[in-house]
Amino acid sequence: MEECALKTIRILECWFNIDITFMLPQKSDIKSLCLAHVDKLIAEYEGVIAELQKGMFEETKSSAGDKYETSRTQFQREIERLKTQISGVHTTKAILLSLNMNKSITVGEGSLLTVSLGSNQMTIFISAALGTLKHNDQSIQAISIQSPLGAALKGHKEGDTIAFNQKKYKIETLS
Repeated sequence: MEECALKTIRILECWFNIDITFMLPQKSDIKSLCLAHVDKLIAEYEGVIAELQKGMFEETKSSAGDKYETSRTQFQREIERLKTQISGVHTTKAILLSLNMNKSITVGEGSLLTVSLGSNQMTIFISAALGTLKHNDQSIQAISIQSPLGAALKGHKEGDTIAFNQKKYKIETLS
């Protein structure tokens, strides 16, 4: 973890530097968390597709042939919709895999930053629109650079303050 505000304390005649404020997690940890989330989504969608296909093939042809064909068509439409969603999730995974994990000088794809809104702090990972993820009891907002907030933050540096949605966001840390 990267160090922020350090305080030196003495314990049993030893001196330690301890971060007494907020510690920014490692970008690689957050990227792994995002990839695990995406893999879970893919597995869930594939599981639903398998269940739908099983249900579709178990559907017996009744004397009401139109009902059978309508039911099969509905199964097929739902399967196609889910395959489209899986394709989108694979695109998200490709974006995550291609992120630059070097330290950021300005906000861009792959940046991990802490912003303050008054007395509140928020950790943001500029990657893909995955929403709120939890890492060691800390909330991380995974947003894309194309999102309104991502676009507003893009190109700014540590210490900059931006106005967005009638709020002021100050970039406290950037990695």
